[in-house]
Amino acid sequence: MSSERLLRTESVAKTLQEYIGLGAKFESPPRVFLELGTQAVNGGEIGVRDIAIATAIQCYSPGISVMKQRRDEKSDKIAQSTLDAGHHTTRMHQTFTWKLIGVTRSVTHEVFHAYPFYNSEQQSQRYVEAKRGNYLIPTELTGSQKNFYHEAADFSNEGYFRLVESLGPEVSRRVKEMYPPSGWEVESTKKRLNEKIQKVCQEVARYVLPIAQLTVYDHTLSELQLLRLFRASRLNNFSDEARFIIGSMVGELAKADPTILKELDTPAESMDKISFNQQSILERKAEFDAVLGEKMTLLRPFSPDGRLILSDAVRNVLALPRTILPDEESLKVIMDPGVNRLLADVYEVGMHDPLTGSLRQLGLTFYTRLSHTADSQRQRQRRTPGATPALEAMYGGIPDYQTPLVVKENEALKNQYDEIMSGIYGNVETALKIGIPTEYALLLLPNAQTVRVVESGDLFDWLHRWKQRLCFLAQEEICFISIEQVEQLGKVLPQAKNMLLALCGIRQKAGVKPRCPEGNRWCGKPVYNWAIDKYKKNRLI
Repeated sequence: MSSERLLRTESVAKTLQEYIGLGAKFESPPRVFLELGTQAVNGGEIGVRDIAIATAIQCYSPGISVMKQRRDEKSDKIAQSTLDAGHHTTRMHQTFTWKLIGVTRSVTHEVFHAYPFYNSEQQSQRYVEAKRGNYLIPTELTGSQKNFYHEAADFSNEGYFRLVESLGPEVSRRVKEMYPPSGWEVESTKKRLNEKIQKVCQEVARYVLPIAQLTVYDHTLSELQLLRLFRASRLNNFSDEARFIIGSMVGELAKADPTILKELDTPAESMDKISFNQQSILERKAEFDAVLGEKMTLLRPFSPDGRLILSDAVRNVLALPRTILPDEESLKVIMDPGVNRLLADVYEVGMHDPLTGSLRQLGLTFYTRLSHTADSQRQRQRRTPGATPALEAMYGGIPDYQTPLVVKENEALKNQYDEIMSGIYGNVETALKIGIPTEYALLLLPNAQTVRVVESGDLFDWLHRWKQRLCFLAQEEICFISIEQVEQLGKVLPQAKNMLLALCGIRQKAGVKPRCPEGNRWCGKPVYNWAIDKYKKNRLI
């Protein structure tokens, strides 16, 4: 081993030890377990480095590169040279799944769901009632700071339970208004609707929970993504909690496959830490909000040639001139579900269809203002990524939060909600004043904290997102944002209106059954019959 590689290996080992040691900063540090790892079907002790070597050799071998252990000097040189040169597709064949237990909503939002290449199945605050005291507790606080931190987090937790109870009558009234009396006479429907009432109460009340609240999920990455996370772990937006989790992920994997340790590179040096100024934060928020006005989201102008580009893309795939396929007809070919039934497919096989893939030629950008918890929903559609400020850049020293519809339209609930929010933001300010480190003080911010994001993607990926989020089963805030987005796009691209619908509406126009693919989870409303302008007034919760 060269002296350079030896130094790098020693640096990686030292960093891993440092990261795992960060667990001492928390009373109950996150727990990380390796659950799954892909393996060669012919068995044997094959590590990630062996897989990378075997696949690299296949690129240049005239025969068949067998998946087996490859630990000789020549193989090691192949592994290292491809790694150092950035030929990293060889590191995408192996995947791993970890169970992450007791990680904050904050670190999930800031790091583990903030890029495209992962998969998570996360315990939902919409469907699972929160637990008291289930939040991250730092150890590096003085006695008085720790007591206050507990009191502040408990205040938010108790606010959640009070709000769940207060919401019951109003949510029940709205559900009964949305669903006719005849439905309540059917026992199975009555049970489903009563469960819906409870879930909606939890969905709304969760806005007051702190982003320090803990969650659980299964998290799957390729080897390459793990290498990238470790390499990025010194960046400013990675908290000590994130570094501890990443170190634990690597450590758990190394127990099963020590070859991962040869794959890691030392973390990249971060730029100088940005010092955010509350006045500049407030000024930037004012600029953003001035553009949005009363809207939650705003479509930014796209190229006047956008329609022409789409039309030409279709003609290019079909090898037809404009004289045979004019613009209007070419757009109908890809945007009308009655013609293009692939738009209604739940597997999104249109991504493999060159014709439907023409939708990728139009890029769309929205400015969007939403809550931290709704932004967590938004970022799961990772093909429409957003430029999102760090948590420290979101807080300007004054309350800045979103209010759910059911609360906004009920004076008593709104007064209670605003009172809870006033207490939460007052606690954040006090936490900062008594010297609680900013990293931990801001974990007391509520799920309702406003996030301002510039988000972009191509029309194909926006369509995938809207089909999911226009559904009446989708979280209320992200659903209403999606309605605003398709309404705005429909005005400038009217040829798209038949596909700018919930999935059931697209399937109705395509003649695909069942119209709603959710089975017994159907929302119970004939959304498939409605134009988009009926969505808002028919969704009361």
